[in-house]
Amino acid sequence: MFKLQSTYQPAWDQIRAIEEIQDVFSKGKNKVTLLGATGTGKTFTMANIIQHLHKPTLIISHNKTLAAQLATEFKYFFPNNAVHYFVSYFDYYQPESYLPTQGLYIEKEATINQEIEMYRLATMASLLTRKDVIVVASASSLYGLGQKRFFEENCLQLEIGKEYDFKQLKRQLLHMQYKPVHGKIEHGMFDIVGERIDIFSSTEKFVYRLHFNEELLELIELRDSTTYDYHSKVNKITVWPATQFLQDVTNLEQILVQMDEEKNERVKEFEAKWMLVEAERIKKRVEYDIRMIKETWFVNGIENYSLYFDRRLPGQAPNTIFDYFPDDFLLIIDESHMTIPQLQAMPAGDKARKMNLVNYGFRLPSALDHRPLAFAELENKLGRKDHTDKVKKTDFKILELGNTYKHLQERIVKELKWSEIPVRQHLDAKTIFLSATPAEYELKLSDKIVEQIIRPTGLLDPITYVYPKAGDYETLMKSMEELIKKKPHLKEFLDSYTLKDWVEEVFAE
Repeated sequence: MFKLQSTYQPAWDQIRAIEEIQDVFSKGKNKVTLLGATGTGKTFTMANIIQHLHKPTLIISHNKTLAAQLATEFKYFFPNNAVHYFVSYFDYYQPESYLPTQGLYIEKEATINQEIEMYRLATMASLLTRKDVIVVASASSLYGLGQKRFFEENCLQLEIGKEYDFKQLKRQLLHMQYKPVHGKIEHGMFDIVGERIDIFSSTEKFVYRLHFNEELLELIELRDSTTYDYHSKVNKITVWPATQFLQDVTNLEQILVQMDEEKNERVKEFEAKWMLVEAERIKKRVEYDIRMIKETWFVNGIENYSLYFDRRLPGQAPNTIFDYFPDDFLLIIDESHMTIPQLQAMPAGDKARKMNLVNYGFRLPSALDHRPLAFAELENKLGRKDHTDKVKKTDFKILELGNTYKHLQERIVKELKWSEIPVRQHLDAKTIFLSATPAEYELKLSDKIVEQIIRPTGLLDPITYVYPKAGDYETLMKSMEELIKKKPHLKEFLDSYTLKDWVEEVFAE
């Protein structure tokens, strides 16, 4: 399934590390720490492990830049497999927040990078259709996505030789959040001209041009999305939704009634505490949102009502990229000493920000359930059984909110007849922690620590000598003279100085 292509082979410590990791996994163990110094070729070692296991792989890095670098490397190693880049699609993001000490409300502002959004949607599509998938992600992988089932069910299958109703096609595209063209056709848009339909793919840099004879689909062309140049023709295509947050609106009226009831309860709680400004604030906000959702199926900040649209109960874990992977996938946490603390801290920071919004009437308590996956929930998903109790005790139901959460859950169970969805555990998932300086967490959790010290080139670090800062001019001058002999091109930088003057100036600073 995975075929590694490279001009070089494992060498030195890489050979031993690959064998030891394979041995650990073959014995039924599932957690390994690869302790490797910088430059020892840990990435190539991981590529060999992926080829050996033949399992869908998720690689998490602590920043976008490093994730992009890793994605590029793995695309080089696996050119015939699906390698995806999955990071936050915001070029700029200012989250909604409230600063009580200043009485300052800050609205959400965001600039979405359309290309990165395309990469994210392509990742989701590949995970639903292929097994040879490698996803390189940032810590944003903890944040919620639309339900896997709903994303898959709402794709559009088109095939030559079949008949399609134009009105129904347009209705389906609009439901998938494709927009009609107003000027230039762009990502996530469609255009109908006579018996021809152009659809700008949400997951590829192609325009699907569909030619009909009345209702019969006769030809499907792939065209370059920038130049419109002809690329090829195909017999059938799958058009995926244009958003990762496609909402289930089959029982929209019931959902809006529940949102309104939660608003009424919250207003009563504020009024009982004589917080009249907050009561009026939340009343106006929710009533406006309900009107917008009823008319357009959308409102800015609709993610704050994800509890209802995802059909979750209060406190339940959100849907994330982990739910798109099978139970036996491979997880690699790169630079684990940096990435794991980030994964642990993100949910707490998100909760602190939202508590101010809820406590001062800017959002309903259910907005707290639009959140990243808690670290204990992540561990439970990956089959760490000793963390099951921690997940059950995770406090997302905030005691300061009175009975709102309790009433909310009772209503959802009784009126919408939703029940708690069992937490899906990836009991067969395998985890590799990658670091030059692993922390205590990884070392204690791992079934084995595998060391990779010697570089594949066999070269060692140069010997370093440390001298006192002051009083050793002669040693430094002698070292400079030897350096100039070895690297004479450096001499031009010292032409205006004698070595003695240069050394004295350096020490004077």
